[in-house]
Amino acid sequence: MKSIYTCPHCGAKSFNPWKKAFAGGLHTKGKVCLNCGQHCVNGTASMVFSAVVYIAALIIVLYIYFKGNSVWDYAFMLGAVAVAYVLSRLFDAFFGPLVKPIRNDVQS
Repeated sequence: MKSIYTCPHCGAKSFNPWKKAFAGGLHTKGKVCLNCGQHCVNGTASMVFSAVVYIAALIIVLYIYFKGNSVWDYAFMLGAVAVAYVLSRLFDAFFGPLVKPIRNDVQS
């Protein structure tokens, strides 16, 4: 895949959407830039979006759990969590900037 996202440390285009999708949030180590060797993570926009999507999935799961009475309801609950995961990874891959991590053990 072509690298289209820039590293916040060196400015080189060393991240593709797949690598950026799994770079993680501010609380993770992130992914290493191939050019400078520094760690990069998705920023606060990613964390806010993921929180909103996972809270919506939790509300759907709880609603189905308390109101549902079919065997298929468990599949819908699993589907809500899976959709939330995929939407979060898609947002990370194509929206929001890469930033420097705030963890002390990966800062240089």
